[in-house]
Amino acid sequence: MTKILDVNDLCDAISGSTLDDATQHVLVDAVEASVSRAAKVLADHYGIVSDHAEYENGFGGLCVNFRPAYEGQECPDVIDQGDEGGDWP
Repeated sequence: MTKILDVNDLCDAISGSTLDDATQHVLVDAVEASVSRAAKVLADHYGIVSDHAEYENGFGGLCVNFRPAYEGQECPDVIDQGDEGGDWP
């Protein structure tokens, strides 16, 4: 038997662990940096902008914002599918 954690669950586990605060911050920062890098590659591919990924325990988990690079730019379908109710200026 195994337990499967998604990235948010992993960050929750790190934050809720008995690891010291400094180690928790280092680990969560590493996950945020990896997600930020992946988001930037995806954003660059579609010609849009991504912001730095940020983890907030108990408040949305690990999230990254995407936005248009210019006024009137359409939201790529793959981004829209991840947050269909979200705003796209």
